[in-house]
Amino acid sequence: MSEKTIFATYLNNLTAVARQGDAREESYYPALADMLKKMADATDRPHVHVTTLPRPTEGGNPDFRLWNGKDRIIGYIEAKKPDERLDSIENSEQLKRYRETFPNLILTNFLEFRLYRNGKRVETVLSGRPIVLNKLGTTPPLENQNDLYALLNRFLDFALPQTFTAESLAVELAKRTRLLRDVIGEQFHREQDSRIAGFFEAFQTYLIGSLTPDDFADLFAQTITYGL
Repeated sequence: MSEKTIFATYLNNLTAVARQGDAREESYYPALADMLKKMADATDRPHVHVTTLPRPTEGGNPDFRLWNGKDRIIGYIEAKKPDERLDSIENSEQLKRYRETFPNLILTNFLEFRLYRNGKRVETVLSGRPIVLNKLGTTPPLENQNDLYALLNRFLDFALPQTFTAESLAVELAKRTRLLRDVIGEQFHREQDSRIAGFFEAFQTYLIGSLTPDDFADLFAQTITYGL
């Protein structure tokens, strides 16, 4: 199947969902999952699995996970409704966390696709005009076919390493330490009588009298991560 046929079918499927008039964000998931799988097969990647609403990760709950079904993660996709503007989403705390955690990430409203590598946006492609889908209720003409193909091909070509060098391991540990620090800090401020608060009091009493909650969250996260 050619990429033009894959993308045209995808836009038609999106329109069929939009015309129902009661679609939620999740209603569009099957169309995107089908397009991604067909794209993978068309580029000689039959091993690619597309999981919708995968189990939670340490960085949150992206909507799609692409992997080989065994031990190699390709990347994650976060999807928003077709009428949402991605500029505000990109600067949200959720996306900042995802970009820090996942080295290969796509943010999309099903028509615009933004690819991030190691937290930085490297490509943006608009496949069709949102106003045509959202306001006119018709199938948007396919745009930027070659660019969309290149973006998805680049996304699918990525795989997290099975083994780490000392440098890459340090980078991954640092990412997880920051995430753990934020989680600990949030729980501490939310639940003053939690077990975390008890640890803070013990650290402050017996180790560092001037310790602040933020310093504690950072110290505790580093102790756990690098201790393990």
